[in-house]
Amino acid sequence: MQRTINYMQRTINRNLLKYSAGRSIFCGQCSAIADARRWVVVSHNDDILGMCAPCWDSLKKGRPTPGFEVVDGREEFGRKKAAA
Repeated sequence: MQRTINYMQRTINRNLLKYSAGRSIFCGQCSAIADARRWVVVSHNDDILGMCAPCWDSLKKGRPTPGFEVVDGREEFGRKKAAA
């Protein structure tokens, strides 16, 4: 049962990233072309923000994000690079 729930959650997250990147077309911070594999969707309460992964990394700067739900395309599509 847990395996099915994980599969469904991953499918939902991937579709969320594709939808958000498709709607945005460009990153609002740096004007990079939106790609679901390098896109991050951040939500807090009713506010939702999408941006490219490099802009998210520069905003986050290694700090934890309590109270925020983060969907990172690099993790969902298996392309996250290990931190140096």
